[in-house]
Amino acid sequence: MDGNRKSLNISKFGGFKDMKTKRFLQLTHAMCEQAVLEAFDKKWFRRDYLATVEKYGGVSRAELSRAARLNDWNPRLEAVNSIALEMEQRVEDLVDGETDDLDLEPVSVFYRIDGISMKRRELSNCCPMHQAFGHLAVIGLRPLLRAKLLPYQFASIPGKGQIALKRQVERWLHRKSLGIQHAVKLDVQGAYAHTKQAVVMDILRREIPGATWLLEVINCLLAMAPGEGLLIGGYLEAWLFNLVASYMLVKVLSYAKTRRGASTPFVTRSGSYMDDLVLLGRRWADIQSAARKLTKWALAELGLTIKTEWVRVDFLSAAEEHQRRRLTGAAKGCPGLDMAGYVMHRTYTTIRPRIFLRARRQYLRAKDDVVRQGYIPVWRSYKLVSYNGYFDWTKSRAVMETLKQQKLFKAAKLSVRVTAQRKALKERLAA
Repeated sequence: MDGNRKSLNISKFGGFKDMKTKRFLQLTHAMCEQAVLEAFDKKWFRRDYLATVEKYGGVSRAELSRAARLNDWNPRLEAVNSIALEMEQRVEDLVDGETDDLDLEPVSVFYRIDGISMKRRELSNCCPMHQAFGHLAVIGLRPLLRAKLLPYQFASIPGKGQIALKRQVERWLHRKSLGIQHAVKLDVQGAYAHTKQAVVMDILRREIPGATWLLEVINCLLAMAPGEGLLIGGYLEAWLFNLVASYMLVKVLSYAKTRRGASTPFVTRSGSYMDDLVLLGRRWADIQSAARKLTKWALAELGLTIKTEWVRVDFLSAAEEHQRRRLTGAAKGCPGLDMAGYVMHRTYTTIRPRIFLRARRQYLRAKDDVVRQGYIPVWRSYKLVSYNGYFDWTKSRAVMETLKQQKLFKAAKLSVRVTAQRKALKERLAA
């Protein structure tokens, strides 16, 4: 057994060399067309995308507008084909050494205040061709991403998200066989900005050394970031950080102790959402040990710093939660895991307090708008629509009835839909 194990050529990050040729796709024209369609989806009438279509696709704004009114996709498909040909040519020139980059417009950085945490976020604005090449790189990486990403990573992955994380944690807490009693939430400091491009490229070169065109494209896209880290808001960068995070989750699940010949893992289950990691298990001492080991490993191997301010959660039993829920005031509160906008307890889930206070304030003001003006302004309607999911997926029936949440949500949704239709019609007529 040991001899067979030694014969396997395992890389530093766990990839098998005989499988590496299957973990990327060769460049084809169809892939380029798919990348353009994905990058341009629901953006065809934005000014910068229209300019790109005119420049590289050879289709004018008037043609696109006229075809949209007739529900004719031929002009768009013609533009997609031409842009895909331009992308193919740029990649071939890059691989052949005729150019040093992809000839893309510089990335601009802007700042925005997060409406939930009120933190000042640095976001990036990439040109349409940059977005198209980002989608192309992700398409080429899909075999590797399918092989490496874990089922319990929930950010920036189709079919996953906040609700998927909430439901998965609820399932873990409900399963008596897992015996989960404790959890700790870890936060990676400056996750995107501190994930070095060199580390990402090192991982990719080890996993897919034969993907020449893909490595060249990704290297050029990463080099366009203002700093040494990953762009915040980039499509490719979100997938690459998930790839890096997958190694941290695999590592933490490998920690175990051996007693009397039996191996017991320190962590029963783990998952990630954006820059947050959650470790769940039976004993707090084991979880604490795993968190310390992971912190040292992440800094040494990935150059990422996990904050020392851990958030510990000691879950109550189902009986204890039911008993406490009969109390009134603050006494009825139970310990819960605060992650991805929800607080997950053993038997129920609530909305994160800061989000609930902001949502309640918006619904109260919307009620005043209806009484005073007879309608909800569209700028407030967007906020009401964005908060609706938190009420739908938590135990919030009583407060929903108090706030008249469903009635106000329907009115806000109608306001958003009417405004969007008017805006789209105006843009098409102007084009």
